[in-house]
Amino acid sequence: MNSPYSRLRSIRGEIPFAGLIMIVAIVVVLMVVFEMTFKVVTIEGNQAAVRETWSGGVDPDAKGPKTYFTMRWTETYYPYDMSEQRFVMNDNTADTANGSRAIDTLELKSSDNQRVHFNFTLTWHRSLAHLAQMHKEYRMGVEENLIRPNLMRVAIAHGTVHTAIELYSGPEMEKVRKEVEAELKDPNGPLANGGVVADNLTTDSVNFPDAKYVENIEARQRAVVAQTRFEAEQKANQAQADASRIAALKEQYEKVVAAETAAKQMVIDQQAQSDKATIKNKADAANLVTLQTGESQKIVLAANAARDAEIARAVGIKAVGEANAMANKLLLASYAVPGSDLFTRIKVADALGVAFSGVKGYLPSNMNFNLVSENYDKAVSLLVGGALVPPAPLPANATTNTPTP
Repeated sequence: MNSPYSRLRSIRGEIPFAGLIMIVAIVVVLMVVFEMTFKVVTIEGNQAAVRETWSGGVDPDAKGPKTYFTMRWTETYYPYDMSEQRFVMNDNTADTANGSRAIDTLELKSSDNQRVHFNFTLTWHRSLAHLAQMHKEYRMGVEENLIRPNLMRVAIAHGTVHTAIELYSGPEMEKVRKEVEAELKDPNGPLANGGVVADNLTTDSVNFPDAKYVENIEARQRAVVAQTRFEAEQKANQAQADASRIAALKEQYEKVVAAETAAKQMVIDQQAQSDKATIKNKADAANLVTLQTGESQKIVLAANAARDAEIARAVGIKAVGEANAMANKLLLASYAVPGSDLFTRIKVADALGVAFSGVKGYLPSNMNFNLVSENYDKAVSLLVGGALVPPAPLPANATTNTPTP
C-alpha cells in the first residue's frame, strides 16, 4: 500500500534522519526570513498611501487602493483615510471627533468687549496631490497642528469686528460664518497648501458666558418684537385707513372723470354739429358758386358762339357781296370789250321785246313803239358809254296806233 507513512519509511530508508531534520530546519528558516523580509500591504478603497524608502525617502506620488509586496527593512507604506472627516470645536465633552479636544469651544470678544463662545463643526478631506507634503509636515496631527490654529485665526479675525448682539442671532452671524468658510476654502490658503480641503463649516451655537447680558439681549429682542408688532399693527391700521381714503378718492375721482367726460363729450358733439353746419354751408356756397360759374360760363359760351356765328354770317355776307360785286364787275367788264355793244343791243332788244309783250291796249297819242325803242336805246347807249345810233326806219306797213295784243 502506497501511503504517506510508507513513503516516509522509504525516505527514511534512503535519507538519514539527521538529514531530514536539517531539511525541515532550512525550510523553516527560509519561511521566517521571507516573513521578516517581505510584507503584504493592502490599501483599501477609501485610502491612499505614502511610501517611504531607505534610499529615496518619501515618494512624492501617493499610492492608490491596491495590494503591495514590500521589503520590511527598506520601505514602508503609510495609509491615510481619504474620505470626509469631521473636526469640531465645541463644549460638548461627548463629541470629540477625530481626536478633537473634549472641551474646545472658541472664545472671542466682540467689538463691544463681550465674551462670545462659538461652537463650530468643519467637514474636510485630504488632498491626494498634497498627501506626501502633509505626511512630511503633519503626519497624523493635521487636526491639531493645521486645522485648529487656522480655524481659530480666521474666526477671531471676522468675529471681533461685530457687536455681541449682531453675533447673537440674525444675518450678521450667518455673514460671519460665510466669511470664515470662504477663507478656509481658499485654494491658495494655508489649509489647501497643507493638504486639507475644507468642505463645509457649520456654526452649531453661539453662547454668551455673561447670563445677565443674555437676559438684556432677550429683553431687548422682546421689546423689539413688541415694537415691531406695534408698528405692524399701526401700519395695518394705516393701510386700512389709506385703503378707505383711496376708495373714497377713487369714487370721487371717477365721478369727476365721468362729469368731465360728459362735458367734454357735449362740447365735442356741439363742435361736431357746428362743424357739420359749417361744412354744409361751405359746401352749399361752393355748389352755388360752381352753379353760378357754370351758368356764367354757359352764357359766355353762348354769347361767344352767337358772336362767332354773326361774325361768320357777316363774313359770309361780305364774301357773297364781294362775289356778287366781282361778278357784276366782271359782267360789266365783259360789256366793255370790242363788239360788246352789239351783244348789249341784242340783250336790250330781248328785254324790250319781253317788255312790249306785256303792253295791252292802245299807246298814248304821239307815242309808238319806235319812239319808245328810240328813247330806250339812247338810254342804253348813254349807260354803256357808246354813241347814239339812229333807229332803223319802220317798215312801210307799220303803224304807231296799232293796239297791243
